[in-house]
Parts: sequence; C-alpha cells; structure tokens
Amino acid sequence: MSNRKTQKPSQTSSILNRIIWLTFALTLFVGMFGLGTVYLRHEAAVLANENKALYANISEQKRHIAELGAVIARQTTRDQLKALNQEYGLGLRLPTERQIVHVLEDPTKRLYEKQSNTMLTAASF
Repeated sequence: MSNRKTQKPSQTSSILNRIIWLTFALTLFVGMFGLGTVYLRHEAAVLANENKALYANISEQKRHIAELGAVIARQTTRDQLKALNQEYGLGLRLPTERQIVHVLEDPTKRLYEKQSNTMLTAASF
C-alpha cells in the first residue's frame, strides 16, 4: 500500500468548480442562442433578396406586357386592319350599321346577370 494520503477536495473548491461549470454552460447556451439569432437574420436577408428579385422580375414582365399592348393597339387600327385584309386577300368587309348593337347599360352587370340566369336554369333541372 501506498503511504500517500488522498486529499478530499475542500468545500470551497467544490463550489468554485460548480460556479466555473455553470458559467461555462451559461456561456455555451448564450452563444448558441446568439448563433441561432444570426442564422435567422441571415435567412431573413436571403429571403428579402429573393423577394426583391421577384418583384423586379414581375415589374419587368408588367412593362413587357404594357409594351406588347401598345404594339397590339398600333397594329389594330382601322387603317392597319384594312391594309392587312388587302395584303392577305381575306375578303373581309366592314360591318354595316344594322349589324352593330349599341349597349347602353353596364356590360359587366349584363354579363353577370346573363351568367346567373344560366346557372339558375341549369340548377332547376
């Protein structure tokens, strides 16, 4: 047997060890919380950049559609249509006054009522 005496840790050093370990655990927890916060902010920034790119793409598409609408409006003038009719030999004629129906009421309301009447008659069978 050995002549060495085992030393019992004193109560002060035991408390000190606990305080050190608790401080370490608290620092680790706070660090993980901070790292999680930084990660979430990064993800929010990435999402914001993607949204910004999508909005830019949407506005570009709207601009393109508006340009196409202007081109279509220029191509569908009465003179342009007459020229295309003659160029392609379609033989189309202008409508007579008897063929034109002037709608005095709101066309959207009229179409809605027409659709509603169709639904009601179909539902009654």
